[in-house]
Amino acid sequence: MTDKAESVFNKSPPPRADDVLFGPNPEDWRLNACIEHWGEVDYAYKAGFRRAAFQLTERMCERPIDQDSIVYPIVYLYRHHVELMLKDIFRLASDLCEVQISGSQKDHLGRHDLAKLWSLIRPLLDPVCKIAGSSSLPVADLDGIDAYMSQLNDHDPRGESFRYARSRDATRTLGTDLVHINIRSFAIQMEKLADYLAGLENWLRILVDGRNEVLLG
Repeated sequence: MTDKAESVFNKSPPPRADDVLFGPNPEDWRLNACIEHWGEVDYAYKAGFRRAAFQLTERMCERPIDQDSIVYPIVYLYRHHVELMLKDIFRLASDLCEVQISGSQKDHLGRHDLAKLWSLIRPLLDPVCKIAGSSSLPVADLDGIDAYMSQLNDHDPRGESFRYARSRDATRTLGTDLVHINIRSFAIQMEKLADYLAGLENWLRILVDGRNEVLLG
C-alpha cells in the first residue's frame, strides 16, 4: 500500500475529482495568466508560441540535456508561430488591396501548408507597396522566405511531423533523410524569419489602420 499522497505508480499525487485545472490561484497570483482581457488576442497566441520556443532554446543552449526530445516542441512551436503570422498577414494584405478572399483561399487558411500560405501573400506585396507609395520589397528577402517555407514544408508539410511521431498508418511522420537538427542554428534562422514577418505584419496593420482613419474621417 502507498501513502494517500502517492499514486499506485509513483510518489506523485494522483488526480482527484475536485482538482481544478482552469482558474486563478490567489496564493500564486504572479502566475495567474490573463486569458479574457487581452486587447488583441491574436497577438497573444502568436507571441506565446514564439516566446515558448525561444525560452526552450535558451534553456537547451545553457544546458544541453534532453535535446533529442526537446527539439520536437521547439520546431513545432516556431512553425506554428509562423503559420499564425502568415494567415494574419494574408488577411491584412487582402484587406488593404480590397481583394475578396476566395473559397479556395479560405480553405488554405484552414490548413497548415506554409508554402501555399506564403504563395498567397507574395503576389499581394507589390500592390501593397504601390498603395503605400514605397518601392518594392527586396527580391532577395522574398526569395529567402521562399526558401525557408520550402525547407519547412519538405520536412513538415502539414504541421504534424513534430507533433506526432507516427501517422495514422503507423509510419514515421519524419523522413529518414533528416538525422540531425542543430537547435541553436534552427532557432537563430527562425528568429530571423519571425522578425521579418513581424515587421511585415506591423507595416500592413499601420497601412490598414491609416486607410480606415481616412475613410472614417
